[in-house]
Amino acid sequence: MSLKLPAGDATASLRPCAHGANAGPAALLYAVRHGQSTVNAGIRPATPADADDMRIELTELGRRQAAAFGRWLASRPAARRPELVLCSPYLRAVTTWQLAAAEFEAAGVDLPCLEVHDRLYDRHRGERSRLSISEVRERFPQEFAAEQADPLGFRPPGGESFHDVATRLGDVAARIERDRQHRSVLIVAHDAVVLMLRRILENLRDDEILAIAEDGLAGNASVTTWERDERGFRLMSYDERAHLA
Repeated sequence: MSLKLPAGDATASLRPCAHGANAGPAALLYAVRHGQSTVNAGIRPATPADADDMRIELTELGRRQAAAFGRWLASRPAARRPELVLCSPYLRAVTTWQLAAAEFEAAGVDLPCLEVHDRLYDRHRGERSRLSISEVRERFPQEFAAEQADPLGFRPPGGESFHDVATRLGDVAARIERDRQHRSVLIVAHDAVVLMLRRILENLRDDEILAIAEDGLAGNASVTTWERDERGFRLMSYDERAHLA
């Protein structure tokens, strides 16, 4: 697949890591969706730059959600806090982690290592990136019908399908499996990423993924947790929002 990403989206950065080797594979994995964005709140972009998916910002509510998540995570026992954060390069995800990290610092808790991972971006909708679903339905009814018929496999022009998302997330899963320095990992990303991580980590079928999506995707600043047992990662909770009460 040929996928053209927004400028700057393919660059990963790494905070130097002081953790020793041979800690074993990660035993605990969190995934958090970014806080509420302006698009989530239904705010129309004022300019083409505002419509750039990579640069969409958090609302004030989204910022409060990110801080609440950070306070919850910082209050966890040391063994339950992440030692490594893998973050989407999109602004709404990076800002979510920055606000959460500020709560770590306020609580006097050591920050985890940070890697902005170029495979954790949101599902890229290509030429339809700046259109709402209702606009696609009105202007491109055949495309809309095709996606309704095959919601996981449909690929918009110049974009990617949910199956494509799962394929690139295989690199993230492999990176976690290779890691022998961090026993707990946090992924800060998007609802499509959380959903497709479930497919990969839990070996779910398409019909099972569609049933999860029908019940509701991960909410803003919600947390999904897996723990490792002898068979691999096992889901402990999905779309947890108690920390946002």
